[in-house]
Amino acid sequence: MKYDNEIEAIICVAFCPEVPYTVREMDYMSRVKEGNVAVAYTVWSRKRGAGKEIVKKLGEWSRKHHCSRLVTLSPLTPMATHFHIKNGAKQVHINDETQNFEYKL
Repeated sequence: MKYDNEIEAIICVAFCPEVPYTVREMDYMSRVKEGNVAVAYTVWSRKRGAGKEIVKKLGEWSRKHHCSRLVTLSPLTPMATHFHIKNGAKQVHINDETQNFEYKL
């Protein structure tokens, strides 16, 4: 996401046939089958509010492109938990090293 030609936020997304619980699963699933589950696995921002805005834009894009779900594969950190809950996501799974949140489409 850019504003005045400056990058304010970046989001990395994989498309999987189902929700992955590990980075390895996500990597494998996104390579072997086409999927309509959008999995955000990196959200980075340098400006306050830009992370929230880029997740919102991904939700809009996901609806437009008929994705069935928008989920995350997030680290087990208080910062990730707070970010996603604060922005309207629901925690749907806690894994050994990661957690998944789901945004309503």
